[in-house]
Amino acid sequence: MMSLKKQLKTNDRYLKILQKNWINNLKEFFQYFPRDYENRENLVTLDQINILDKAICSVKWFITDKRFFQRWARKTFTIKFNDEKWNRWEIVIYNSAFLASKIKVNSWYIIVGKPYFKYGKFSFSNPEIIETEAIDDNVDQQNDPSFGRIYPIYSELNWIKPSWFAKKMWDILPEIETTFSEYLPQDFLQEFNLIDIKTTIKNLHYPNNIDNVRQGKYRIFFDKLLRLQLHSIINRNEYRQNDIDLNGSQEDRAIVKFIVDRLEFQLTGAQKKVIKKVIEDIHSWKPMMRLLQWDVGSWKTVVAAIVAFYVYKKFWAQSVFLAPLEVLANQHYKTLAKLLLPLWLRIEILKWSLTQWQKDKVKSDLKDWKIHILVWTHAVLQDDVEFKDLKFAIIDEQHKFGVKQRAVFHKFANPHILQMSATPIPRSMALAFFGEFDVSVIDEMPKWRKEIYTKIISESEFVKLKPWILTRIMQKQKIFIVTPLIEESEKMENLKAATVEFENIKSLFFEIKDKIWLLHGKMKSTEKDEVMKGFQWDKYDILVSTTVIEVWVDVPQATVMLIKNAERFWLSQLHQLRWRIWRSDLQSYCFLETKNKSWDSYKRLKAMEETNDWFKLAELDLESRGAWEILWTMQSWQTDLPLEILMNMKFVEKVREWAEWLLEHYPWLEWLDALKKYLDEKIIKVLV
Repeated sequence: MMSLKKQLKTNDRYLKILQKNWINNLKEFFQYFPRDYENRENLVTLDQINILDKAICSVKWFITDKRFFQRWARKTFTIKFNDEKWNRWEIVIYNSAFLASKIKVNSWYIIVGKPYFKYGKFSFSNPEIIETEAIDDNVDQQNDPSFGRIYPIYSELNWIKPSWFAKKMWDILPEIETTFSEYLPQDFLQEFNLIDIKTTIKNLHYPNNIDNVRQGKYRIFFDKLLRLQLHSIINRNEYRQNDIDLNGSQEDRAIVKFIVDRLEFQLTGAQKKVIKKVIEDIHSWKPMMRLLQWDVGSWKTVVAAIVAFYVYKKFWAQSVFLAPLEVLANQHYKTLAKLLLPLWLRIEILKWSLTQWQKDKVKSDLKDWKIHILVWTHAVLQDDVEFKDLKFAIIDEQHKFGVKQRAVFHKFANPHILQMSATPIPRSMALAFFGEFDVSVIDEMPKWRKEIYTKIISESEFVKLKPWILTRIMQKQKIFIVTPLIEESEKMENLKAATVEFENIKSLFFEIKDKIWLLHGKMKSTEKDEVMKGFQWDKYDILVSTTVIEVWVDVPQATVMLIKNAERFWLSQLHQLRWRIWRSDLQSYCFLETKNKSWDSYKRLKAMEETNDWFKLAELDLESRGAWEILWTMQSWQTDLPLEILMNMKFVEKVREWAEWLLEHYPWLEWLDALKKYLDEKIIKVLV
């Protein structure tokens, strides 16, 4: 088999760059699709050019003169030419002796680029120069793809230019016939109006028209969605292939009533429905795979605790509660301990900050059935962690766990899995990305909670609120002031900004400056605990913080929040943050301070004023961010799935149904056998 180096007629330097970007053969090279297209179908004359359009133009011209000038370090070439109508003009080429050297006087050329005026001269931006025949309009377009057609624009790969990809794709285009073969049955293609895969690849690289591009993209998007559905079905079937020994299949509602009657509050109707459904799943003999979406403040930990208690009392089995961060694990441990320790369940936590002796003790007791519920961070993934009889696993903030991390439960005989997410995922997206899970939603707040008053303000308006805030502090209420923290690379910069803001707030509230403190993610856990204890027990009244409070803070007395530079946050983050002042029956106030008065920014923030509907806010985020960032990863392997597909519930359901039909009727297809390996080794590696 011919190597990629010979097929592309390239050198080792280019080959290494391709290999570093997962391009190792001709098929993977063809799957490097263009990011955009330019219409270079028609040649124009100079009088037909509209510079205001800022569009790519192809002009045929005859060179009459070429002169070189050098002023200081700037090399300048002035090229005089006539077009086919003998319109006279000149262009200037700056600091590009190589480009100028290609142009010969008394010769015809095609120049392709964006026209503009610079220093009083007509010029082209980054032009491509193609030598051609005399004035004949029938220009030979068979050997040069640069003009006379829809032209593909590729992303630059390290320093490999887009034009290099365009030329190489053109040269090897005939190889598509032998490189690809159709892997979907004909009736499948007809049902979804799909073009075949060979035509798809050709249309995406060198289409005859823009409609060809649309058809090609639709096929690629469809295949991605289909593969996701097939993978989720295969995962679900494999995980649920063995029955669970339930040691008694009849539900016992008395167990649920026993613990519910001992709660200090009443469950909402939505919580009761979810508990009922989960217990039904547990008695179905097959491992449960359920995704529970909950709005912030809907007490999802209570739901998990009740089910874990049921599993212990009904089956005398263990449960594990997983959290992605140690601060979250600590918070869940405290909640579970408060609910279940009085009922004689032993709860322990396994985290990195424990001493080795403490870790060994927890692992030993877990194996000996002395621990009934384990709360853990990533430490449980260690090979030496063993359960006596694990029947129930709860994963909090499930999107922050990789697929391989969730797959660890295979070694524990596939317990029931309840995955929980505070990121509201529209139903169609949940089906698209988490199709192996049944979905439940807790969207009902306790009736005694009042709606948060949310208002967009300026910095000067916040200063005017000082007397009002001091009144709240006199009433023993607490104030959060949050500064933005967006990306990992910005952490130190934003920490400085938070420190500056801390000093500004102390200056503004000089009367109580000793009762204002700073909290940020660079602090040690013990330092954070000390600050939070002081905030809870009246040592501090105002807490200036980065977004560390988004997943950590539980202070019922906190009723006022100011979010600085609110336009820098996504709506889902703002909703998470303002929930931190929605922990009691007091009226809460969230102020969104912004200096950006642009319409797009204001429109987004206005949605925070108008609604507490987390799904509506999530859909607005989806329009701005793309699907995969909503699911908390910056990877790009499927971010290009368009909204019209992701938000079309009927279409996603239909693809799901036909994926099941495909597995049932064509299980022998070669590409299906390779699908799971393909996803596990390539896509899942990216995700984790």
